[in-house]
Amino acid sequence: MEESGSPAAGQPRSLAEAVYTDIDGTVTAYNTIFEFLRFDAGKSRSAEAEEFLAGLRASARNGVPRAVTNARYFSWWQGRSVAEVQELGERWADVQAASPADWAFLEPVAGLLDGHAAAGRRLVAVTASFEPALVHVRRRWPHLELLCTLPLTAGGSYTGEIGEALVAEAKAKAVLAHAAEHSVDLAASFAYGDHSSDLQFMALAGQSLLVTPTLGPVVPAVAG
Repeated sequence: MEESGSPAAGQPRSLAEAVYTDIDGTVTAYNTIFEFLRFDAGKSRSAEAEEFLAGLRASARNGVPRAVTNARYFSWWQGRSVAEVQELGERWADVQAASPADWAFLEPVAGLLDGHAAAGRRLVAVTASFEPALVHVRRRWPHLELLCTLPLTAGGSYTGEIGEALVAEAKAKAVLAHAAEHSVDLAASFAYGDHSSDLQFMALAGQSLLVTPTLGPVVPAVAG
């Protein structure tokens, strides 16, 4: 007896459509992990936070790869309780919700994601950020799946290290693995990003859009 809703024996399972999107600069008008770190620092550690972030920006200007600077970012959280940082993310999301103009979502991608969600497509964030910094984003799109950087933990606390920074080629590998696991038809799917390092994963989708928030709405679509 066949399970209700499952394909008949010998029939191919229908493929899903998905939307793979970068977050910082594509969906949000701010850098989620930098601003989350500032929220954590508050007034008491503000100078320390700015010095730390300035060091990461200086490294990037000097040609240090994004994967390396992303890994360095997570040293800020070394020794912190995972549960504590997750609760901090919830509190930050409450602050963001109270001042939506200060924590804006970017068009056209935010509106496009709303449309995709209404159409029943899988929404998948592909980002170098991490889960506690993305609570506000997930509150708007509750079914958003995360392909993000995963900090390493030990005894319920962050070690300050990561498994792999989700940038450039790592994003493309993550999208391919997700599509294979969830039977996603990449040719019928969509991808959004705002940086040249996003182009590798964007090229996997049938339709993709590279946006440039600082210059205006949209740069011509990248071939899928």
